[in-house]
Amino acid sequence: MPLVTSKELLQQAQAERYAVGAFNANNMECVKAVIEAAEEERAPVILQVSQGAIRYAGLGMATTMVQTVAQEASVPVVLHLDHGTSFLQNVQCLHAGFTSLMYDGAAEPLEKNIEISAKIAEIAHAVGLPVEAELGKIPKIEDYVDGERANELRHRPPAEQVEILRETAGPQVEALMADASQAATFVEKTGIDSLAAAVGSIHGMWADIWPLRRDRIEALVKATSLPLVCHGSSGVVRTRADAKAKGIELRPDECTLEEAVQIGICKVNVATAVSMAFLRGAREAWDERPAEKDLRKVLLPGLQAAKELVRGYMRLFGSSGRIAGAGRGETSEVKHAE
Repeated sequence: MPLVTSKELLQQAQAERYAVGAFNANNMECVKAVIEAAEEERAPVILQVSQGAIRYAGLGMATTMVQTVAQEASVPVVLHLDHGTSFLQNVQCLHAGFTSLMYDGAAEPLEKNIEISAKIAEIAHAVGLPVEAELGKIPKIEDYVDGERANELRHRPPAEQVEILRETAGPQVEALMADASQAATFVEKTGIDSLAAAVGSIHGMWADIWPLRRDRIEALVKATSLPLVCHGSSGVVRTRADAKAKGIELRPDECTLEEAVQIGICKVNVATAVSMAFLRGAREAWDERPAEKDLRKVLLPGLQAAKELVRGYMRLFGSSGRIAGAGRGETSEVKHAE
């Protein structure tokens, strides 16, 4: 079916208290993994193109990959710009056929963030497209831990990793979180359709061990009626059972990814975890057959590993089974992008 916009998908998710998974279109194998999982799970899905993907594949190729699989899919697919860097880039992606835009003005002063976000929302709305914008700043793990230290931490028990990160990164992550008192004004002045608010997550984490801030999410839900977006979700501990199994003690103001969706997160971005699953699957295949000359026979196990990870996230988010039908050629009632 044709690509759809994210607005209707997220509004439905908000009303029914589940989340739509947003996964990065980094290469053909990952795109196929996401779509196959979405079709088998009958789940709506967002494929997003990041700055890294644009540098790696080029905007045209990244766009065409998603458009091609969406046309053949029987579930709603959104083509979304992840962490758009400027007004100009958003215009380029609009022209290229994206059905959902984003501006990340977290590094700019608040008024500049509002100004550019509002300008992008104005042009996007003129052609029926929604816009996501960022309030607060979602940091990267590299801001706090270098490669050598990260490798050392990864070999410690999860509970120890969390306590160390609470000491080294916690205060700065706290300082970067979205201010709920600013959220209503930000939303009103920008006219955006979804809010990527910093609620304690960290981009690029090597494992799902880090908690989100329950109190921040609850405050943002009260401050604005928009669907909330969680970036950096690969590193977030998924469930209470997972936290217990890993020996991670959650504080009263913290929550898991599952609980964040129940509170009001409607779009969940997962990139690093999918990439790592793909690499593990491909590496295991290569280790088993080091003389293999057909790269497809190494990449396919990577695709399957990524697909199973995506499937698990869709079930965690509650998006599985939201689309009627059981195969290619079925249609849904979600509105297509104009």
